[in-house]
Amino acid sequence: MTDLELDEVRLLGEELRAVFAAERHAIATLDHEKLNSLARDKHRVASRLSELQPIVTKNAAARALFEAVRVEARATALLAATAMKAVDAMLGTEPTGGYDRRANRTSANAPAFRNLRVY
Repeated sequence: MTDLELDEVRLLGEELRAVFAAERHAIATLDHEKLNSLARDKHRVASRLSELQPIVTKNAAARALFEAVRVEARATALLAATAMKAVDAMLGTEPTGGYDRRANRTSANAPAFRNLRVY
């Protein structure tokens, strides 16, 4: 891995960490528009990182950076799960822990989508 490639990986890693931090803030404030914008940013960074993946796996410094990014990703996922539980509690829905065919969470209290025509 050249110094230029390592610098690019570091910049991408730091950018991804910043996106995760902004995403946690958007989750905390329930800012749906910002979350959509950040999803596009994450996709862009992930696309570039996937191109560099063969190089990253061979470099110990780059792998260490992405271990730190993994911690950021886990923190964001935990916050998202906690926020979802809080919203469910506010709405009075109790998730069953199940998922439908599209991997969406299901709830015993919410009507099935196909039954919405009845309402």
